[in-house]
Amino acid sequence: MEAQATAAVKEALAALYHHPDDATRTAADRWLQQFQHTLDAWQVADSLLHDESSNMETQIFCSQTLRSKVQRDFEELPSEAFRPLQDSLYALLKKFSKGPQKVRTQICIAMAALAVHVPVEDWGGGGIVNWLSDEMNSQQDFIPSFLELLTVLPQECSSHKIAARPERRRQFENDLRSSAEVALSLLTACLGIDQLKEQVLEGFASWLLTSELIHFTVSRESNGITEQLPLIQVLIPYVMGLKEQLKDSSKDEEDVKAIARLLADMGDSYVELIAAGSDDAMQIVNALLEVTSHSEFDISSMTFNFWHHLMRNLTDRGSYASYGSEVSINTERNRRLQLFRQPFEILVSLVSFRVEYPELYHTFSEEDQRDFRHSRYAVSDVLLDATDVLGGDPTLKILFTKLIQACGNGQNQKWQPVEAALFCIQAIAKSVSVEENEILPQVMSLLPSFPHQEQLLQTVCSLIGAFSKWIEAAPSELLILPPLVDILNKGMSTSEETAAAASVAFKYICEDCRRKFSGSLDGLFQIYQIALSGVGGYKVSSEDSLHLVEALSVVITTLPPDHAQRALELICQPVINPLQTGMGYTDHGVRTCGRFMGFTIGAMLEEIQTLYQQHNQACFLYLSSEVIKIFGSDPACANYLASLIQALFGHTIQLLRTIQDFTARPDIADDCFLLASRCIRYCPDLFVPTEMFPRLVDCAMAGITIQHREACKSILSFLSDVFDLAKSPEGEKYRELINTVILQRGAVLTRIMVASLTGALPSSRLEEVSYVLVSLSRSFGGNMLSWARECITLIPPQALTDSERSIFLNIISDASSGSSLGSITDRFAEISEVCRRNKTVQDIVQGALRPHDLSFTVAPPPL
Repeated sequence: MEAQATAAVKEALAALYHHPDDATRTAADRWLQQFQHTLDAWQVADSLLHDESSNMETQIFCSQTLRSKVQRDFEELPSEAFRPLQDSLYALLKKFSKGPQKVRTQICIAMAALAVHVPVEDWGGGGIVNWLSDEMNSQQDFIPSFLELLTVLPQECSSHKIAARPERRRQFENDLRSSAEVALSLLTACLGIDQLKEQVLEGFASWLLTSELIHFTVSRESNGITEQLPLIQVLIPYVMGLKEQLKDSSKDEEDVKAIARLLADMGDSYVELIAAGSDDAMQIVNALLEVTSHSEFDISSMTFNFWHHLMRNLTDRGSYASYGSEVSINTERNRRLQLFRQPFEILVSLVSFRVEYPELYHTFSEEDQRDFRHSRYAVSDVLLDATDVLGGDPTLKILFTKLIQACGNGQNQKWQPVEAALFCIQAIAKSVSVEENEILPQVMSLLPSFPHQEQLLQTVCSLIGAFSKWIEAAPSELLILPPLVDILNKGMSTSEETAAAASVAFKYICEDCRRKFSGSLDGLFQIYQIALSGVGGYKVSSEDSLHLVEALSVVITTLPPDHAQRALELICQPVINPLQTGMGYTDHGVRTCGRFMGFTIGAMLEEIQTLYQQHNQACFLYLSSEVIKIFGSDPACANYLASLIQALFGHTIQLLRTIQDFTARPDIADDCFLLASRCIRYCPDLFVPTEMFPRLVDCAMAGITIQHREACKSILSFLSDVFDLAKSPEGEKYRELINTVILQRGAVLTRIMVASLTGALPSSRLEEVSYVLVSLSRSFGGNMLSWARECITLIPPQALTDSERSIFLNIISDASSGSSLGSITDRFAEISEVCRRNKTVQDIVQGALRPHDLSFTVAPPPL
């Protein structure tokens, strides 16, 4: 069996690296990833690493496989397997002592992970560091490998790639602290070996926890910076001495990251000293600019917090309090701002290209695309920080230079640099004065000339919206608005993404330039009708069409009353006309017109019920939630709203019966429970005492584990609102009814919530899940403890020990007695981590709790 698996791995690796067909390479890659999760991967990876005939590709893959198996799947092995695994890794560590570097590093990380998993006694009583000391003294030919292992130990102790229980991780951290003196002695002994000095310094950086020392010097316990200046004067030259290694192409990426992180920590911690602007301080600033200029965004972005805190220090008047008089404060403030002007100008140039779309962006995975979007947001924040130091208009000049460079001579012009420059200009829009008359007229005149490439057009539309206030203030003779409206029209017909940006921009320019549009109402209504009809080539979604409604609504406010009433009828007509189906386009009209729509509310709500039941569009639920928010407390509307609530919830419950239904219709789930929460807040009398309330609780229980973020949050918020209402003074009259409903469902609801905590939902939902569990505990005390005990006993001991079960029940008990939500959430997080520590454990837990198989209904369906 092992021979077959070994042959299959070799064949797949050969295909991955050498086969000419893309599909074959992709299939091989997928197979190898799946293989890494199998039990066979342990033996195959180990044997191939020991095989002298294995090539570099095989060695790298197998070392990565063995490292990941030790990190996440160590519990697959029987307890007696520790010693053979330790011996094998040790033999490999010596075998690859002289390289390849990538393979040796993976073996070192695997050994460090093994040390995290097992207690100190398994390494001979003194722990891995003492074991390593003995080996270094007796096996000096392999000191490079030993040094690397010594260096990665403190780096890996907090790695959450290692599927160790939190308590075991804390024990390992304590073991390392107690071994620090031994580790530093080993490193000191190796300083005499010239060819290893650099590696030894890296070891010192790792074990001295330089970042922690830096943090200590500015902590409250250290009595402040002044008291710690002698230590600071030692630390800064040490860290600055590592700066040149940032440019060393032979350095491992993790080493470069560690150095960059040290520099960033130093800058962030000593920002008050740096802001004073001494010559030494400016050297640190220049070093941080070098980090910012690094080609890897993960490294470059480490400095972003420093630039933000430096900006705050330079601009906050509190930083100059010691200068006494107003004149002295202003003099010093102006001196510092002038001194740091050039670094911030360089900063703007360095980060502006970071937002440029990669050539192969269209091939990126959804996760990689999300990471790229987040990096653009981070750069936007840095640019805004720069405007606080430089001013918005000077920053605009720097970015305009980038735009002109990107435009070039117009031949073979790439759209990505142009889009990047425009994105940056749009990001600082709020910092640019409305009186700016040098750069923005040129920018606006360039916009119609750019190609209508999708991402570029999307950014152009966003830029137009961002500068809506400037457009309003621009002299009328510039005739800026008409060509910009043409661009927005093009945006609405290019793609859903460009249409979304164009719709938002349209809303902004109508809000800020409403009087300039009051004579063009026919044209605006034509755009509105085209967007809603779906026959004019526009790609505006139902959600984005709301922005057009709001745009028209604000323009209508500039009209005389008789004209305004007719215009309002034209906006509302589609919702009353059954021929216009499936569009939630009156929501912003409801928001804008508010209670002035009272005279049409009855007819509109009847039509909403009919259209929702015909077309199953979530927009009608969202619109209804806005209606509830505005009219929920109005007794005159009670009958209309009660009928609306019953009809909408009754139909939704038929649509959302299983978790599969929720997954297929997340928008309906999201807006349904948003509506339910608003009913609880604004008109509980119309909802809680009805037979629809318990049925909706059942519906919520069926959908709690939906992976869609917003839908899940809406469901959990609804449940929290139910418990909060029962505990509130205003909800006293509903308390008995709510308690009856929840007591009938408590055991199943608790089991679903525990499953959600332990893996059925992403860990990013921890805060919301914890709040529901705490609310249940505080509302139902002893019952909740019984429900929790019942479901926690279902989890097998290999996933959760008796001790960990007791800890969980203690958390529930403490939650019911009033412990703070923050502390309870932190303790729930540890239990969650235990149950998610690797895929095998998570599968065991979810297989025991089976949240997707649970169903519970008490309230009878309507006849």
